[in-house]
Amino acid sequence: MKLVTITKDNFTYALEIQEELFPEESGRKNFEESLKKGSAFSYYLLYEDDICIGVIGLYENKDDPDSAWLGWFGIRENYRRKHLGSKALKMFEDMAVSKGYSFARLYTDENDNDAAVSFYRNNGYYCEHYVNHDDPISLTYRVLIFSKSLSDEELILWNNRNIYLTEQIAKQNS
Repeated sequence: MKLVTITKDNFTYALEIQEELFPEESGRKNFEESLKKGSAFSYYLLYEDDICIGVIGLYENKDDPDSAWLGWFGIRENYRRKHLGSKALKMFEDMAVSKGYSFARLYTDENDNDAAVSFYRNNGYYCEHYVNHDDPISLTYRVLIFSKSLSDEELILWNNRNIYLTEQIAKQNS
């Protein structure tokens, strides 16, 4: 499996894959942000045997420099249940360690997402419900945060710190 950085040259194709995986959400603004020099966002197309099988990203929450956050991660339907998702997640974790992060984190929707919830738990992630009064959309949008220690360090739970989901949803809808 290999990662191909999303660039201006493959940007349109990357959006097509992202929209195939997440038809009701747009990663355009996140992908555009990743193209800026010095961005805290990195997004990649996932390839297996020269076939694009999905997308994956790594970003940092501005209030938590010890954690690498998984972004826009998805495997195309025809390539699921072949352990490629676990392989890609391991690549993300290895990349996070190489960049000095102590923890891997992600958030996902709780509704109609049993396969993702099971996937992250089976890959060693701890699950917490997310509700933060400074992040208003979290009061109506059912979100789960998954976390994993990437070292011998004990996992520090997220404990409802702000993930700025309201800002992210606005970004997706603009």
